[in-house]
Amino acid sequence: MLKAQYSSRGPVPQDVIEAVSEETPKPGSGQVLLEVLAAPINPSDVLTLTGDYGILPELPAVGGNEGVGRVAEAGEGVSGLDQGQTVLLPVGSGTWSSHVLAEAKDLVPLPNDADPKQLSMMTINPPTALLMLQEFVDLKEGDWVIQNAANSGVGGYLIRLAAQKGLHTVNVVRRESAVAGVAAQGGDVTLVDGPDLHKRVKEATGGADIRLGIDAVGGDATDHLANCLTAGSPVVNYGMM
Repeated sequence: MLKAQYSSRGPVPQDVIEAVSEETPKPGSGQVLLEVLAAPINPSDVLTLTGDYGILPELPAVGGNEGVGRVAEAGEGVSGLDQGQTVLLPVGSGTWSSHVLAEAKDLVPLPNDADPKQLSMMTINPPTALLMLQEFVDLKEGDWVIQNAANSGVGGYLIRLAAQKGLHTVNVVRRESAVAGVAAQGGDVTLVDGPDLHKRVKEATGGADIRLGIDAVGGDATDHLANCLTAGSPVVNYGMM
């Protein structure tokens, strides 16, 4: 098997990680050997390599925090997981690898006929977007939310989840070329960031109260979001672009 392993952290991620070959392990009692089908690269994965993420694994470590695999071999005592079954890999299991050894109890079966690339991105971005819409403000149908980095993975999920809840979104991007793509996902308002953002948001929303700001950028962009909010409303930060 091959795995993308790193034994140190540094400012240039590709300088600290390398492909390492080792014998493919055999599953023990209650374990399953999985063939990895797809594993994405998230900003959190990169920040783990540089040492800037909030939670860091012990070294040496294998990169990758989420992904999807196929059951290659089951150990003694495993039931309900047939060979060839597609499963969601446990979060933080070092998914940048050709194979992953996991406890059967930690695996979530998935449809075998679904796109592995789409399945591999289920663990981090969608729950992040949903939790930010639910955990900080008791939003009601018709309320407004503003987010930056709206053309990101989390941003796209947030637009769709907000629409399902009957919420309106102001979606902020950092360049004009990103506006059309975000608007096509169903956001109510899409604007390019800038010091006068609060004025343009007020005009675009008819002066609506905006009760939640969701920030993935930091710095001046956080201030721009905060200036758009109704007094007392929070800014939730989940990134540092």
